[in-house]
Amino acid sequence: MERFSTSEHRRSLLEGLFQFRASLRESGIVSGFQWLDGSFTEDVESDGREPNDIDVVTLAYRPEGLALNLQGWTEFVADQGTGGIFDRDRNRERFTCDTFFVDLNTVPHIVARQAAYWTALFSHQRNTFQWKGMLALPLHTDDTDAIAALAGGGEDE
Repeated sequence: MERFSTSEHRRSLLEGLFQFRASLRESGIVSGFQWLDGSFTEDVESDGREPNDIDVVTLAYRPEGLALNLQGWTEFVADQGTGGIFDRDRNRERFTCDTFFVDLNTVPHIVARQAAYWTALFSHQRNTFQWKGMLALPLHTDDTDAIAALAGGGEDE
């Protein structure tokens, strides 16, 4: 985490990410992982700017009780679409995260297609097309230590 929390602004973005992850867990989305990417994962400060947000693709299993309940899942998505965890505008404003979701309970060829899309989109830098990677975080990970480290601050570069 030290690599990505080199300024007060970056620490603020990370705090938003941890709040988003907590919001997912509170809604029952607890199993899966997240891909982090965008300018946050690059050294954009060397270009004289700060990252605006963290791009987050959550690849997760549905909450318990909704895995096989298509009607319940459809209602959950609708409820969370406006003002909830699937509301991208709200997530940008509240958590400084640009959020996307891949339903790991859907049919495998759809998951594969979505994973291929996000991997292709995030596999290179936007301006230079230089190949790069992305970060992966499991959802079930306890973020307590990372949150405490952020609260402790650090040296700005």
